[in-house]
Amino acid sequence: MRYPQMPLRGEYRCALALAALLLPLTASAEVENDLTPLVVSALRFPQPASSVTSSVTLLDPQDLEARGLRQFREALNEAPGVIATSTSGQTGAVSSLNIRGTTTPYSQLVVDGMSLGGSSSPLGNLLAASRVYDIGRLEILRGPQGAIYGAESVGGVLWMETPRGSGTPHGSLTAEGGSFSSFSVNAMHQGEVGPLSYFVSGGYEQTANDASYQNFHQSSAALRVEAKLDKVWTLGTTYRGFDNFFQDGVYLDDDRVNENFATVYATGVISARWTTHFQIGHQQEYYHADYHPSIYSSDFGATAASTDQRIVINDQLLLLATAFYNHDSFASTSTPTNPHTDNRCGAGAALEWTPITDLTTSGALRWEDYDTFGSQLTWRVGSAYQLTKTDTTFRGGVGTSYHAPGFLDIYGSDYGIANPNLVATDALGWDLGITQKLAEHHQLELTWFRNQIKDQIKYVPYPFPSMMGQMVNLPGTTTTEGLEAGFSGGWLDCTINYRVAWTLLEKSLAEQPRNAVTASIDWKPTTKSMIGVGMSHLSEHAFAGDPIQAYTLARVYGSYQLTDKIKLHARVENLFNQSYELYNDRWNGPIKGAGTGLYAGLTFDW
Repeated sequence: MRYPQMPLRGEYRCALALAALLLPLTASAEVENDLTPLVVSALRFPQPASSVTSSVTLLDPQDLEARGLRQFREALNEAPGVIATSTSGQTGAVSSLNIRGTTTPYSQLVVDGMSLGGSSSPLGNLLAASRVYDIGRLEILRGPQGAIYGAESVGGVLWMETPRGSGTPHGSLTAEGGSFSSFSVNAMHQGEVGPLSYFVSGGYEQTANDASYQNFHQSSAALRVEAKLDKVWTLGTTYRGFDNFFQDGVYLDDDRVNENFATVYATGVISARWTTHFQIGHQQEYYHADYHPSIYSSDFGATAASTDQRIVINDQLLLLATAFYNHDSFASTSTPTNPHTDNRCGAGAALEWTPITDLTTSGALRWEDYDTFGSQLTWRVGSAYQLTKTDTTFRGGVGTSYHAPGFLDIYGSDYGIANPNLVATDALGWDLGITQKLAEHHQLELTWFRNQIKDQIKYVPYPFPSMMGQMVNLPGTTTTEGLEAGFSGGWLDCTINYRVAWTLLEKSLAEQPRNAVTASIDWKPTTKSMIGVGMSHLSEHAFAGDPIQAYTLARVYGSYQLTDKIKLHARVENLFNQSYELYNDRWNGPIKGAGTGLYAGLTFDW
């Protein structure tokens, strides 16, 4: 790969074209061409997927929605190495994210360039509330990514972007109803007006779920506005928010979550070789649980400021540098004192070297310092080599990350004794993979991985009859290890398309399934119609509870373009009414999954 330089100031038209390609963090980076997709998450700027040294999966939100996969949690299972589920209930319940055998606290969510997966940030609420209709880009970056993203990136990083408006102003409205008193409606409008582009969306949904006392309803909104101030500078802002209500059937409490997240950013060209990006962002999440009559609530806030620099040194060397500052605050009715704050600052750099056309090697280093427990240094090195004659790509890497103690871990709560002596959990991980294109429209991916986790932070309950416990650092090293496989392609000019994601876990945290498989195949018999079937399978597991038997769920989905503005769509979930458990709680018994559900709706474009 040769790194393009920004042209001289006089060549404005070319400058604008290249600037659009090279914008770090904010570039849309859809595709370089039909055969070479671009990846943003690996180094926080667009680069060809063939040169990325980490394992990454790109998911198309429009394709996911067309196949009826509207919940963010469901969509993530389309990537190998990922098991996304809920251990607390059906739609609306707090979600769990397991990447490469790790658990939710070991993964990070990056939304519009800002990291939201801090050690005290309740990531499960965000995963449960997010939907794919207001997502423009979704990537799953796997393996320790501390050198680029810092803490909470042991399993990997989810990269999500609010869409950018494009084209002549236009809009759409989608409505769907079905089983369990379910109803949803969402609308969006987007476009370009002169130097301004915009995207705005809003939605509402409700369901009673297939269980007693699990009513859920939610409203949400998303926004992105960008303006080209001149021929080199772009200024933009994003907003995402939701307000929801969920009845927890396990503890018989009423949960309310209010989330607001916003960023402001600027991107420009300093010279022919130097592109710069500045961003500030703020996240606020308020959680309230009414246990009738007791009440638990928490208020989490995070403010971040960062700058990223992309510098082309020469045709073979690319330098990326970052500096950042984060301020977190947390208050809870469960902690003996309030509020608690933590400040974190740091800097990092990455160097990418392309000594020959088909070989890319990268190295990255990051330092950050916390008020609460000191500093951490993380690193990663990796390589990717492409055999163009056989359409084969080899990639591998080794790197570190860590999981920081959270506010409740350090200061204690109603159910946990304070432990100010906790240290960060350190992780060292490596992977080795191959991507092989088979014929014109088929691709096979295989990756073997291993993570070694030292000083794992885990909740240890006190002996009965005490109801308390404490977060402690476990002695020694804990390992996660396994194989990821992905197989996808199409036949008959891609009128028939299939995709398979398989995760084999030899070792994992929290007794996860040894085998997890998601697969689907769909057929477009005409230009206006589509029908498909899908399945998901989890082998026997426990998720740190009592054992859960293996189960397989099937689904069917389809759509028909009635007119140029109206599309009809329908789906059936859990086609064979399989009885299964989401979680088997040792104290409260099993939490059942939903039975057969039928849903239908339409999309109206204007």
